[in-house]
Amino acid sequence: MILFAYAGNMNVDKFAKTVPSAKKIGVAKLPGYNLVFNSNGEDESAKANVVKSYEPDAMVWGVLIELDDEERGDFYDPTWSSNFKLETVLCFDSFDNMYHAEVFVTQPHALTTHLLPYDWYHTKILKLATDAGLPEAYITQIKLMPCKVDPDEDRKQRRLNSL
Repeated sequence: MILFAYAGNMNVDKFAKTVPSAKKIGVAKLPGYNLVFNSNGEDESAKANVVKSYEPDAMVWGVLIELDDEERGDFYDPTWSSNFKLETVLCFDSFDNMYHAEVFVTQPHALTTHLLPYDWYHTKILKLATDAGLPEAYITQIKLMPCKVDPDEDRKQRRLNSL
């Protein structure tokens, strides 16, 4: 299977610790979607999600990861959480080759409209986007998205130290 990974899932080396067959195909774009922070996190903050958009220039950038179908259960089992599902999408690599891939999408009951992502999470997403080689204009878009300071300084430091 091929996964379109965005936000925190773009770290292929970390992903490969759970799914040994994971290999990066390359940078890819997912047209017709927007990156938003509206997934309800357990820590009272918003996490990244992709949502369908009717805007003509809507685009999410991420990384295509190929993995063995037999290892699917190592990173996704619907019984672990009903908050996410995998949807099949069409995306394109940097050479405009088309791929049928799967992408994590937050289920409606797990969406939030009143939370922002924590500053350390925002920093993590920006670092992963930069490390993955996503387009500079897209990284700038993410930089402009609002976030909030995590009131738990210990958690913030742990998360920043793990980057």
